[in-house]
Amino acid sequence: MSAARVLLPGTDLNVSRLCLGCWQFNANKANPSWDAQPEEVSKAIVDKCFEVGVNFFDTAEGYGGSEEVLGKCLKGRRQNAVIASKFGFRQGVDTPTYSAEQIDEAITKCLRKLETDYLDLLQVHFPSFMSDPAAGVKELERQVALGRIRYYGVSNYGPKNMKQLLEAGGKPVTNQMGYNLLWRSAEFEVLPICKENGVGILAYSPLQQGLLSGRFAKPEDVPVGRKRGKLFSKESCDISRHGQPGAEKEVFEALDKIRDICKRANVTMAKASLAWLLQQENVQSYIVGASSPEQIVDNTEIPTLPDSVVKELCAATDPIKLKIGKVLDQWAHPDRCE
Repeated sequence: MSAARVLLPGTDLNVSRLCLGCWQFNANKANPSWDAQPEEVSKAIVDKCFEVGVNFFDTAEGYGGSEEVLGKCLKGRRQNAVIASKFGFRQGVDTPTYSAEQIDEAITKCLRKLETDYLDLLQVHFPSFMSDPAAGVKELERQVALGRIRYYGVSNYGPKNMKQLLEAGGKPVTNQMGYNLLWRSAEFEVLPICKENGVGILAYSPLQQGLLSGRFAKPEDVPVGRKRGKLFSKESCDISRHGQPGAEKEVFEALDKIRDICKRANVTMAKASLAWLLQQENVQSYIVGASSPEQIVDNTEIPTLPDSVVKELCAATDPIKLKIGKVLDQWAHPDRCE
């Protein structure tokens, strides 16, 4: 068995459709939803990735040690990996922009931590980290010319952000963003802009933090840390920062429908959700984390769904899409992703 691969638009990067998200590759509990992961477990997961043909790894400056751990896991086989990282360190809600010098410094630190002399894909973690698109693009192009990064992309860029970057002469090859059956806001505006400009989509949170795995039958079953996004009301979680009413009724009605659709199609909810993503136009890869090597194997064995099933799944989640609207950032304030 070998994981399916795709060529990222405008690049020579031949990547697996499954991209391993490395948020958990750190010694600190940086996320209220997930525990940190021992290095030996991370190493076993990376070993399994190579065994089944997964070669795409995503990390970030802001992931609290992830780059260092990934660098150790890839030692001796860097040439077989496609590494994506991001610059921009999140400190609460305020995210000051990076100067050209700070972008250069962030890349230097990233390369040192990853124990490599080049990065395949550098992404701007949020638009606010590069609020002067013209200056940022100039520096990113300089880094490409130096050979320190091969390509650059963005993360969490909405239609306004994308237009500003493109008008400044930017040539991003990817936009990494939250996109799944339950969170389809990107379909209104940003996906068409990306398609028109040859920007591929890297979809994170493809199972919506486990909701699309079928594990949770009602809102009360969902761990508190996973209810801090805008699918849930602001009262559902004491660490919620969005202040929105949520769409819990629509979400769990949709999950019941998805469960029934999958039963009739003889496919698990998780595999159907990943298959649905891969069958959306311009989605290049889905980014998933893993807490065991076995999860890598399971998440690479994805079927192709009949068009009729894809349409049924869309219809089941249309009410959520309409209620949430064009909001792109699930977690924080609306101006984080416009």
